Order: sequence, then structure tokens, then C-alpha cells
Amino acid sequence: MDIFFYWEKGVKTYQQLIEDVNNQQKLKRYIKEISVYDVLKDLIVSLISGDKVILLDNDFTDEEIKNLGISADELNEEIELKKDKISTFEELLDQIEKNKENWEIVLYTSGTTGRPKRVKHKLDSLARGVKISEEYKNNVWAFAYNPTHFAGLQVFFQAFYNKNPLIYVFDMDRSKIEEVLNKFKVTHISATPTFYRSILPYIKGQILSVERLTMGGEKYDETLENQLLNFFPNAKIRNVYASTEAGSIFSAKGDIFRISSRIRDQIKISEESELLIHKSLLGESETLELNGEWYKTGDLVEKIDDEHFRFISRKTEMINVGGYKVNPHEVENEIKKVNGVIDVIVKARNNKITGNILIAEVEIKEGLDKKEIEKEIIKTLKGKLQSWKIPRIITFVDNIELTRTGKKVRK
Repeated sequence: MDIFFYWEKGVKTYQQLIEDVNNQQKLKRYIKEISVYDVLKDLIVSLISGDKVILLDNDFTDEEIKNLGISADELNEEIELKKDKISTFEELLDQIEKNKENWEIVLYTSGTTGRPKRVKHKLDSLARGVKISEEYKNNVWAFAYNPTHFAGLQVFFQAFYNKNPLIYVFDMDRSKIEEVLNKFKVTHISATPTFYRSILPYIKGQILSVERLTMGGEKYDETLENQLLNFFPNAKIRNVYASTEAGSIFSAKGDIFRISSRIRDQIKISEESELLIHKSLLGESETLELNGEWYKTGDLVEKIDDEHFRFISRKTEMINVGGYKVNPHEVENEIKKVNGVIDVIVKARNNKITGNILIAEVEIKEGLDKKEIEKEIIKTLKGKLQSWKIPRIITFVDNIELTRTGKKVRK
């Protein structure tokens, strides 16, 4: 299969990609394209020419770009390309290898806890987890991430270096995804738990071609894993931990991550249970704040032993209710066990007496009685959680609001 990229508006083969790369004479320093194919093409052009580029979300507003400190002149700056004509995919890879030391890319963090931060990566750190061999040559990847963020680039490089097809489903109408996965016999999907939950109501049968499902970007969800196996019975499921700042670091079956001996001296867990990463594992950034030589990830973890830990929550997600700290993920996990619930997000609302109360926004399957679901949620929570962990307000929504990277918006 020579397909490079499929999206709802068309399909491009690897040979067509090479032709488009050869025909391109200029490249904008700031890659901000409406078409996902153009984002990936420009990225490849920059790699073979060895030019440094900055990736921007295509829906950044003028105000957001201004707040990032980018002027209109900078945004429109063009590079005159100096590159050799390429005939084959192997020649393309050779050109990338030849120029990779000159190349770098700037990414912006998702900005869920403040102004997005600039992080620079070289190809070696960006493609650190890529595996290349004959074993992977027949893989077909569903592209279920934003291509301008780290997770999307990880999927892109894994597929690209093995000349695999990329089937773009991130923004696709959820009702069409099952048909597309079957049509292209997709073997690998990597996505956030929120994305998987959003497609499950639209999958009617089993999809047998899928061999591997990877979850990342949010807390692991055991209930979701069991649901996914009903529809993807041949799939093995992996849970990954990665960040724009450090790249892909941990992978696990289930929710317990192992710190390999290779990086054991570069990972610490603080007395406050926060995961710390040594600066040697980070991309370059002038805006990242270090505590000595250590980067505070903002992720709270449970230390199991010197080699293993479990992700608990983001520090910024913990909610103070009357002096008690509540992890919203714990509440969400119980609500998602209620039959008919597709997804849920638990948030804080200011309260004069307790400081905050919990509210839950719940997405349910069509045609169900909201009052009955609400009664079942309350009954379930009363049997599982302490009283201050039970949301005082439950509302039903058509969709959970998501960030640009496909994660839940908690503020």
C-alpha cells in the first residue's frame, strides 16, 4: 500500500508526496496550515532542507499569536529552499539524515495551565521512540492526534519512517470512523482516552484488523480498556507517558509505569509526590522553569517502589472542597461505570461555605432518561465515595469540551 496520507478531502501517495516536495520552492518559517497534509509536507520539506521551523495550531487567533510574541512579519517570513531533487523514498530519507544536525523544530505546549511554552527539539529527541524494521512495514496507522503537537508528531514519525499509511481521523465525523478503519484495515491507533470514548458509541461491530491501541495524554482508564477490547478483540493495549517538554518516556500495560535502568538517574519523585525529570531529557526551552537541574512536571504520582509508579493527577486538577483534596479522576472513573454514560468531566465551582463544590458534566447515549441516569450516578457514588467527593450538581451535555490536543477542558 503506497498511501502516505488519507483525509476526508482526498488521498496522497508517497510518490505524490515526493512530487509535491520537489515542486515546493519556498517554506514559511512558521508552519500554520489549514490542511493537515500541508502541515506534514512542510515538515518533511524542512527536514530535507535542514531549515529550522516553528509549528503553530491552524486555529490560533491573531490575538493568541500576538500574545505568543510573534509579529505579522515573522509569521509571514519565507525561506528560499536549497534542496536536491528527490526521486525515491530512500533518497528522501537520505536527505533527512544528511541535514538532521542543522534541523530543529519549535513546538508549543498545550497551554492548559497558562501561556503556552516554546520547546525546541532536534530530530533525535523528537523521534526517540521510533522503531524501524521489516516487522513494522505493513502497519496502517489511524492518525488521531493534532499534528502540530508532540503526540501527533510521534505517530507521524513512526508511520513515516516505516513508509506506512496515515489515516486521519482526529477531526472526522465519528459516525464515519468505523467504516474508514475497516476500509483501510487499520492496524494501529494511538489516541487520548477521551477520543476513544467519543468513538465507542458509533462502533457497531468488531474491528478485527487492529493489533495495537495506545492511550496517552490523560489518566489511564481501566473501564475504557475493557470496553475497547469488546470492539477491538485482537488488539493489545498500551498506556504511554509523554510530554512536549521531554518526549515519550514511559510505556506500560495498565497503569503502572516502570522506570528503566537506562534513565533511572534522570527520574525522581519528590516528597510531595510530584514526578521530576532531569534537564538532560528535555528539549531546549528558555521558558521552562527548573528546580536546580530538575523539571517539575506538575504530575502527581503514587510511588510503588524504586522502579514503579502510578499516575494520579495533575497538581492543577486537584480540587479543594472544605479542606479536603479531591482527585476529579477518581470521581469520573466511578461515574463512567454507570451504564449509558459515554464520558464525564468533574470540575470545581466556587462556594462561599466550602470554597468549592464539585459539578459533573455528563455525556450519555442518545434516548436515555436523564433523570434515571442521574439517580443511578448518585446511588453509585454514595456506595463508593466519601460525601465530599460526590458532585452537588450534575448536568448533561451533548459533548465534553476539548482542548486543541483532544483533552478535556477542566477550567
